[in-house]
Amino acid sequence: MKNSLLLFIFLSILISSAWAQPGRKAADYYRAGKEFKNSNRYYEALAAFKYALSLNKNMDSAHLELGEIYVRYSNYDSAIYHYNKALKINPVNTSGLFSLAGVYRNFKPRYDSAILCYRTILRYDSLKAVVNDSLHKVCYYNIAWCYNAKKEYDSAFKTAAKALEIDNNFRAPYGEMGHAIRRMQKWEEGIAQFRKNLAISVVDLPMYYIGMIYTEIKDKESALKEYEELRKINPKMAESLKKTIDKMQ
Repeated sequence: MKNSLLLFIFLSILISSAWAQPGRKAADYYRAGKEFKNSNRYYEALAAFKYALSLNKNMDSAHLELGEIYVRYSNYDSAIYHYNKALKINPVNTSGLFSLAGVYRNFKPRYDSAILCYRTILRYDSLKAVVNDSLHKVCYYNIAWCYNAKKEYDSAFKTAAKALEIDNNFRAPYGEMGHAIRRMQKWEEGIAQFRKNLAISVVDLPMYYIGMIYTEIKDKESALKEYEELRKINPKMAESLKKTIDKMQ
């Protein structure tokens, strides 16, 4: 860590002495930082982005780039600092909010903070003339994931359902919904929801989870029926279900 800090200081001095010429602007250092970053020269990129900010402290894009590099080096506190600085300059920057949420979700973890970021994205995007459905479904899925991590399973179930209302074929929310149902043991509600999804479009995952629910409630006959239907569209997943059914007494 000490050697990394010394290298950063050296590169900062080198860049500033080499580039500090009349007419140089923050945008010049920002572009250089992007070139360094795209070439995997991350320490040089850090120095360039920091020098850009020394000339223009309101360059939110430089803060976002710094946050991304710090995540790469697992320096999450510095990443959070720069993402928050970017958002202070531009509060409606959904890229910054999404990146900050990702740090809170995956690395710190601070699930309430992640949920707040995702909900802020949803609020800002809903104000646009054209709503980004792809962004909304991913936000709802991530919120559901965070609720499951917090063991708030009912909220996870309901939020995953919102993601599937946007895109019934979006696979990730089914996993969060299945996990929440199993933890709550709300078997009938789970079957009803998955049947609702299957009425919209034939997807293998709800079939699989219905079959798994039947194994939980010891209804082997119904589980086998789901296995037969699932085998028609996803034989590999059906075999996974069959192994669980075969363990039933």
